[in-house]
Amino acid sequence: MSDHVHMTAAIIDGNDFETIRYPTDDIHLRVTEGGNVQVVEFESVDRDGPPAHHHPWHEIEYVIEGTVEFYVNGQWQRGGRGTVQMLPPGAAHSVRVPEGKARLLMITIGAPYDGFARDLSALYAAGEANLASIVATANRWGVQAEG
Repeated sequence: MSDHVHMTAAIIDGNDFETIRYPTDDIHLRVTEGGNVQVVEFESVDRDGPPAHHHPWHEIEYVIEGTVEFYVNGQWQRGGRGTVQMLPPGAAHSVRVPEGKARLLMITIGAPYDGFARDLSALYAAGEANLASIVATANRWGVQAEG
């Protein structure tokens, strides 16, 4: 992953996005073209969240609405609207929604996040999502479990 930000100057229409789904999430891929910065909005009711993991790209998550719990630096911390989680490459993290529904904005720098998200969504849609297939898919995209 490059530490350099590459993006094309643009204004992206708010109605122009692709939605992919996991069992507990609707993921709106808002910006995936024109550089290595991607913008994703997701709505989630995921009570457990993914296992703590790390990857080779920068990531910022911003809580638009609802309550979430972020895992970083070995601890869980609760946050509501306006809370921001900053993640440099290699930082082990996770996020879960302890109650209700939450909406978050995620910005990645250096990530092929859209490909990773599409591959996971395809596993769920095909009924092939199990621990081995999820781990293999994550590893292909540079995502590793903590520890």
